[in-house]
Amino acid sequence: MPKANEQVLNRYIKNILKDLSETVPSLKEKVPTKLTMKQKEAMRRDKIGLETDLNGNVIVPRYDCVTSHTARRTGITNMYLSHKYTILQMMHVSGHKTQKTFMDYIKLSSEEIADVIHVEERERYVVRINS
Repeated sequence: MPKANEQVLNRYIKNILKDLSETVPSLKEKVPTKLTMKQKEAMRRDKIGLETDLNGNVIVPRYDCVTSHTARRTGITNMYLSHKYTILQMMHVSGHKTQKTFMDYIKLSSEEIADVIHVEERERYVVRINS
């Protein structure tokens, strides 16, 4: 199987999400982001003007911020939230060596953390009742 060039893959992802943004409006929402050094150089060289906020962040549609790494992180986070896999199994998939780096890697909102706690407490309660 041929190895995909990451830049080409990311371009495909952005194009697909741009098309999808017609039916998923949240993908069109403008969000602040930082430019890489390469992007800054290209802006200066090509004299491209971009919308910025007061902090100097560039404002772009959400679909322009998504990369293969975003998809990887989201996939691992969704695996965690599904409660179908052990942390060890997910670490094997993600390639993390320690539980601390794995937990730092996944992105959980406060609501998601509360849901995880609720599920774990409910499971403990059921075990205590059945014991």
